[in-house]
Amino acid sequence: MPHRTLRPAIAALLLCAPLLAAAPASAAGQRSFPCLVALQKISSAQTSTVTLTVQCAQSRTVEVSIAADEKELAHRTLAVQAGVEQRVALSLPRISRVCATLRTGGDTSVVCTPR
Repeated sequence: MPHRTLRPAIAALLLCAPLLAAAPASAAGQRSFPCLVALQKISSAQTSTVTLTVQCAQSRTVEVSIAADEKELAHRTLAVQAGVEQRVALSLPRISRVCATLRTGGDTSVVCTPR
């Protein structure tokens, strides 16, 4: 019967939903930015954990600003070594969308999580 095969599939999708929501956000125009950037937001009913990961092919200083609803949540200057990931993690009351602006050597990139 079809409903017997659908139940395990539906259960598997429901179990994977938090993992799908945790997928990194993409950046428009990120190809021109000299570093790889990933922004991730994982939310529970009351809190959100935001993680920004930056990795550059060459050592450089990267200025990072993380904001939600037009309010800056964090501002950091990262000394990123070549090939080494740097992370900024924040735990805060639940937010719907967060964006990070990164600047280095005259290049700028903005990445946002989906709503």
